[in-house]
Amino acid sequence: MGVVAAAATAAIAVGGAGVSSAADAGSLDVQATRISVDGVYRVGFDVQPGTYTTAGAWPGGLLPCAWARTKDLPLGGMATIASGISFGPVTVTIEPGDDGFITTGCRGWSQPGGAGSLDAGSSSGSLDFGSLGTGSLGS
Repeated sequence: MGVVAAAATAAIAVGGAGVSSAADAGSLDVQATRISVDGVYRVGFDVQPGTYTTAGAWPGGLLPCAWARTKDLPLGGMATIASGISFGPVTVTIEPGDDGFITTGCRGWSQPGGAGSLDAGSSSGSLDFGSLGTGSLGS
């Protein structure tokens, strides 16, 4: 969990209390349903709630893909709602009540079947012809 904790610590140091925006660096498309680079994203502003998939860590890399869903704390900072570390494919559902999403070491995240998706419309969200989740939102 050190990778996720380090990303959260960096976000607090750079952005102050709460979740800072990574969208200023041009990391998101217009629909805010794809995450292209590592960062800390504000849910509802930088990225929309929904189910997202990634192929996992970068090939040949030594570091895993790490992610965390976060909630702002009343006196500043953030708390982790859920987190994970994986070298392989990952599916995460960002909930409307989440305040932030942190990703580091992961290839791009996208909504299955959405614009720029790794899945060209399958309701199962496959990257390697295996199921990754229960389906896409809005199906």
